[in-house]
Amino acid sequence: MKRILKVLGVIVLLLFVFAAICVKSLDTTPYRQTEFYKKELAAIAEIRNEKPEIGNLEVGWSRINLLPPFATPIAIDAHRGGKHFEGVHDSIYVRAFVFRQGNKKVAYISADLLIIPPSVTRMFDTILKAQGFDLQNIYFTATHTHTSLGAWYDSYVGKLFAGKYDDRVPIFIATTISQAIVDAEKNCATAKIGYAEFPTSKLVFNRLITQMAHLPDSLGEVDSMLRVVKIEKSTGEKAAIITFAAHNTVFHENLMSLSADWCGLLMRQLNESGKVGFASFSAGAVGSHGPYEYSKEQEVEAIYMADGVSKIVLQKFDSISTESVSGLNMIRLPLYLREPNLRVTENLAIRPWLFNELFGDEKVYINTLQIGNIFFAGMPCDFSGELVNEIDSAAVRNSLNLLVTSFNGGYMGYVTDSRRYKLNTYETRTMGWFGDNNGDYLSEVVMRILEK
Repeated sequence: MKRILKVLGVIVLLLFVFAAICVKSLDTTPYRQTEFYKKELAAIAEIRNEKPEIGNLEVGWSRINLLPPFATPIAIDAHRGGKHFEGVHDSIYVRAFVFRQGNKKVAYISADLLIIPPSVTRMFDTILKAQGFDLQNIYFTATHTHTSLGAWYDSYVGKLFAGKYDDRVPIFIATTISQAIVDAEKNCATAKIGYAEFPTSKLVFNRLITQMAHLPDSLGEVDSMLRVVKIEKSTGEKAAIITFAAHNTVFHENLMSLSADWCGLLMRQLNESGKVGFASFSAGAVGSHGPYEYSKEQEVEAIYMADGVSKIVLQKFDSISTESVSGLNMIRLPLYLREPNLRVTENLAIRPWLFNELFGDEKVYINTLQIGNIFFAGMPCDFSGELVNEIDSAAVRNSLNLLVTSFNGGYMGYVTDSRRYKLNTYETRTMGWFGDNNGDYLSEVVMRILEK
């Protein structure tokens, strides 16, 4: 008996030591009382107000297939067991726009990927220097399909999400994006630009509130607006940049062929319509928001979503007026955060050193792109659609049209409404990596930028 008690005592001691090394109390310091907030305010204060460039706005665009000459795992890897893709359900692409005015130019990227991986982003410090592009003037977005290339991030958690790392994959993705930018710039022509947003019905829902049986649906806000930027070249060619908050996740598991998901079908429908010569889709504020479940059959659901969005765009596209605009500016602002606070219980989180070992230690940024009175805000996360209304109101006060996009080339997990933080859900507990109030914090940063 004494021997058993001694063994139990050793086990308890080891567990205590393990907990002391690996776990800490959750940091609940209000963000406005932190040092990282002060650093962020200082970075915002350094933003310079620049006079608009003189001259016509020129725009070019291009699309390149993203199918690699080798197989990879599929991201997300859930229920796929690390297996490589077995074919192509529908084509995946990189789509690029280049905007030029005076001495300025900015590239806008949308890729049929889960996210723009940090392993890809960092290559753009140098890869297009000779062509005049780097991270200061490339605005990244992704469609957030869960059925595209994996193997792009070399960390323990990266492998869980995207499969075993293959260093060929980031190089291939970066090379494809680079070529799309170069091709887009080659066909730049004088262009007019316009914006409109349209309400939708039964295309998106607040999945975070819906899964909490004790919370009424009425408590959940939904960003149901379909946002469309219309671009019309002097040559007569027309293009559209579309954002929407419904997750692009109909084919989220089991399918072993590459797919751009429902938005891939949407873009194909628009391109074949005769109205929109070049369509591009970017995931909007998709955090907490799912595609409306019309059917549990994936193919039927994908068609329902694509048909619903394309019907609105095609009905309204001709009515969107375009005009010549001045003012082209992109800002890439460092986003300072508190230490990682990935919770294991409501009040305990793993220590930062362990988080960095598991997840990697990547810097993140907020990107903004202004074209005339159109203002894109690029987030390094699944940014919740519940947070858009406040930022949108600030944009309206400043005579700007707001489009929030997620997955800007860095990733910090989910950023949800602070009212949801204590919920024990996938979005708030498993994917809420940096503590409470990040929704308020990121929203404030964007509002301060657009007001400046």
